[in-house]
Amino acid sequence: MALVLERNWWALALRGLAAILFGALTIVWPEITLLALVLLFGAFALVDGVFAVVAAALRVGKEKHWWALLLEGIVGIGAGVITISWPGLTAFGLVYLMAAWAVVSALTAFVVLGIADGVLR
Repeated sequence: MALVLERNWWALALRGLAAILFGALTIVWPEITLLALVLLFGAFALVDGVFAVVAAALRVGKEKHWWALLLEGIVGIGAGVITISWPGLTAFGLVYLMAAWAVVSALTAFVVLGIADGVLR
């Protein structure tokens, strides 16, 4: 796993930068409209999902739990597409959508990092 992280450090750095940018924009412009927040989240989830799918594709046959990253990517892409396609409707459920995405993302990260390896065997 350390070798994979070492080879793909740029993807992790880009993901972190996107997360920092997302947070900074909401702090710097507190008067940001709900629509802008919805679209920013949609774009972030979509890009993060694409990176997760690519990372999963690179791990097929090399690691046991590549499917967890694929699941994270599919959920992220789905959340992003839904958010961008229906921003008005999504604004209503944005808090729940963000929470679900964060939980799935965190759980799959645990699997990918091998923390749950003993439980999944």
